[in-house]
Amino acid sequence: MRLDCVLQLASLSIIEQIMETKIQKTLRQWFPEAFSPQERILGSSDYEVLRQFATYARLLMESKAENKRDPFKIIQLLYTKGTLYEKNAIENEFLTALSYDESTFTIKEHLELMPDQLKTVYLKTILEN
Repeated sequence: MRLDCVLQLASLSIIEQIMETKIQKTLRQWFPEAFSPQERILGSSDYEVLRQFATYARLLMESKAENKRDPFKIIQLLYTKGTLYEKNAIENEFLTALSYDESTFTIKEHLELMPDQLKTVYLKTILEN
């Protein structure tokens, strides 16, 4: 019986890897440190992955890490080449999550980290929320 459970979990993991979306695959490949081992194995929606990635990006910004621009470069690529669903997910989860902690003191600094097209989308997100 126990072997059956292990085989079932292994097959679920394989299925989830096959069904991994472009957003999930890209973010997990480029930023594996942003996701715990459970988050890398268990199936998650794009929205959950983007929400977790926003937390990671926020930590990079706060720690003044050298690579704090990198998350925005990858999000920019996903956004510009993405479908309407992917763009909405990025706006609704990643950018909205970042905007919640925004203040007049931090907005300029955060905008400087973003590529130009993403700045426009981010400001739109802030105004809509």
